[in-house]
Amino acid sequence: MPITGMRPRTALLGGSFDPPHLGHIHLMHEVAVLTPIGRLIVIPANISNFKQDSRPASFHDRAAMLRLLVSDYRAMFPSDVLDVEVSCWEGEQGGVSYTSDTIRHFLPDIEDGGRVNFIIGDDILARLSSWHDYGYLCSNVRFWCFSRGDKASPPEGADVVMIPSEILAASSTEIRGGDEKMLSESVRKYIHEHDLYRA
Repeated sequence: MPITGMRPRTALLGGSFDPPHLGHIHLMHEVAVLTPIGRLIVIPANISNFKQDSRPASFHDRAAMLRLLVSDYRAMFPSDVLDVEVSCWEGEQGGVSYTSDTIRHFLPDIEDGGRVNFIIGDDILARLSSWHDYGYLCSNVRFWCFSRGDKASPPEGADVVMIPSEILAASSTEIRGGDEKMLSESVRKYIHEHDLYRA
């Protein structure tokens, strides 16, 4: 919880968010209650480096759904002390989105002890060392890793804070296939109104 009179610690949360879902809302709540982070900047990728062959919903639609999701998060957890905002920076850059470029952009404004706080799940740990410009990330990022207790090990060189949590399982792939039970109401309505994810 942020300390009164001090700048709240800021963290970034990136992803495709295709679409954003209740698992993301649960993660925001976990950030609020399990970490000292007081501000969360959620950044949808323009084109994910690891999903360059996929055809996601448009950046505009994914950013719009994220804003709706943030509103739903605030309604679901009104007592959380966490300021959540959506940044369209990666979409404005175009092309493939590399986390290292995003860190370089945000570092001067949100550095915390010389590093950028970045939220990940333990499913990311196994491939973290394959991220573009990994050496730069090791030197400039503090990864806050929410773990289901699967004994995932941080890769060598990375600054990782392990957070035992109860991650809510949700699959964007299943949602795109028609399973809507993990959608918040506002996002579900948006998907129907804009005829997204229809075969």
